[in-house]
Amino acid sequence: MMPAKGVFIGQRKDRMGARLLMMLTCVRLAEDFDTSYKVNWFPQGSDAPELDQPQELFAQDWMDARFVSAKEFDRLSKKALPVWAFQGDKTPDRLVAHLNAGRSVLVEEGFEVLAFPWEDIEAIRPRYRDFIHQIGFTDEIRAIMARADEKLSGQGVSAYHIRRGDILNGLPWKHTTWPAKIEPEELYEAHLEKTTGQTAIMFSDQPELITRFQKRYPELLRMSDIADVSDMTRAQRDFLELYTMSRADHVVAPYISAFSMAAARISGRQRLVFKDVLSEDEISVANHRVIDRVSKGPSAFLNASEAAHIYAKAAQYLCAQDEIEKAYELARPILDEGADNAFMPLLQAMNCFYLSKWKECEKLAAAGLDNGNLWSEDYAVLLALRAATLGAQKKRWSASRYLARAFWGKPLRPDVAVLASRMLYRDQISARLFPPTDWRVQRQVRRRRFPPFNNLYLVQHKVLVRQPCNFDFVLMDWSDLALDQKARRFFDDHSRLERLAEGFDSLEGLSVDDPGVLSGRAVLHWHLGAINLQQAIDETRKISSGWPENPLYHKRLSVLYEADGEVARARMTLAEALACDPGNPFLVFAMGKFLERNKAVEQGQNQIIQAADLDENSAVIQGEAGHIHLRRGNKGKARPYLKKANDLFPPFKRFANQLARTR
Repeated sequence: MMPAKGVFIGQRKDRMGARLLMMLTCVRLAEDFDTSYKVNWFPQGSDAPELDQPQELFAQDWMDARFVSAKEFDRLSKKALPVWAFQGDKTPDRLVAHLNAGRSVLVEEGFEVLAFPWEDIEAIRPRYRDFIHQIGFTDEIRAIMARADEKLSGQGVSAYHIRRGDILNGLPWKHTTWPAKIEPEELYEAHLEKTTGQTAIMFSDQPELITRFQKRYPELLRMSDIADVSDMTRAQRDFLELYTMSRADHVVAPYISAFSMAAARISGRQRLVFKDVLSEDEISVANHRVIDRVSKGPSAFLNASEAAHIYAKAAQYLCAQDEIEKAYELARPILDEGADNAFMPLLQAMNCFYLSKWKECEKLAAAGLDNGNLWSEDYAVLLALRAATLGAQKKRWSASRYLARAFWGKPLRPDVAVLASRMLYRDQISARLFPPTDWRVQRQVRRRRFPPFNNLYLVQHKVLVRQPCNFDFVLMDWSDLALDQKARRFFDDHSRLERLAEGFDSLEGLSVDDPGVLSGRAVLHWHLGAINLQQAIDETRKISSGWPENPLYHKRLSVLYEADGEVARARMTLAEALACDPGNPFLVFAMGKFLERNKAVEQGQNQIIQAADLDENSAVIQGEAGHIHLRRGNKGKARPYLKKANDLFPPFKRFANQLARTR
């Protein structure tokens, strides 16, 4: 008997926009893959209390058909795979087989139209406008949806979305910057002035801003001009504003806002950002007006938190224009005002770094790292910044300790990669604090420069003249030392594999016959499918035989033998790697993990504990040793390892949670 076909299960832990986009994506996938979809509306760890009563939005019969209980979700998800697991495929075959075998697919994507490599995203995008009508809203909601259609559709309206709300005032959101979500008011003003006479409507989660705009632009509409939703719940208001926004002909919004993205998807159009609707000169004039407002101090803003967030935008613009001293001076009044946003010391430390104010940079970095509200990404950046500051003062060992903590915490963070590249190029990294890596090759394996201001605090050219290194070269051998889950999934990400291969194809100053190049390329080409496993083994075996003193080559050969099912040879080869450097904690850890995987669990765990005793700077090694003792019931022995792991990277909460279990 054939099993029932697997379904798509959508879930998001955040707010309305992302959840709605997730549902539209599920509708689309179910339609195209001839199956059904379910919605896990109450996932563990969700952070949207205003959505806790879905009956405010959806008809009961629709929820009965589409919502899954926690018990049903657990059952379905046991054999499920995330949708991203199929996004590296060239054909739908594996996904279709997965569904046909009765296995489900988890869909958590909620920010863009999802398309697989074999699909045409531009053919999919306009279909989203019809999907909204397949969701079972209540009659009350549908009545206001119809009113929004009547008043706005086809009228040439521009809709603006200003994102503030929880970013300014909510925890933990206020403690990191949101450059792709927050746009200064001056950009909205520039477009309103450019389109004088055209109908416009504004939406914001900070109502004071709309009131302020309406005083300057009396013809500007708001939601209350469409329908009175004041007596409705937060969830109902959010959805109806989102739907009303979708009726406009143009949605102008920040780069990343699930709310406005969902509105654009429902409309079947692309959402517009300011670079689409304003010229470079108009944006430049608006940016100067932003700086003028920041210069007036925090009193020119809704509160000190808004001053801090808008300052983050102004500071990047100033630093890119080489006006760093001004950026440094403008930060002072905001800090003096008592803005408690955890990112402010980071931004000021960065200004000090540009200005070579090493002592002040260190002081700010130390204070920032002690702030328990600092987000994990920002914590990694501040660690890397402190490392580069110490490196500039020729304190190589201390610099490398901070860099290692930053790298293993967030190796894919652009700021970390840029600062680590600077340190590598300037010979400020102590190799002993890192696992065996071919640093000669790593210097030459580079990647394209990161897009400016795209998930990047640093102004790149102020830090690094050359292209940054592609540190996926390190993760290719040691991804299991990273805390960051995306970094650990290196071999599942085809685009990262291809980008690293591009770096190997454009090496400067190294011969194509260099053993480091040949060894790295063999492993990479095997994972890309350019050579088969036996070819990779043959090439790597020649290299490890020719350079038997290099533990990295032996470790790579061991990995290939293990993949080929040659467990005994893999173990012997890894032992040869360890013999090259017997006290190396990373090699001891690698042996421990190998033994765990290959039916020598207790022996492997003892090796991991030994690695932790040799190691000082790897949160993963310390954490695994602590967890082993915890599972064995040795709470007293677990405690020092877990404490050290937590101290190395406090924002990673797993170790703190495990540490709490030892009390």
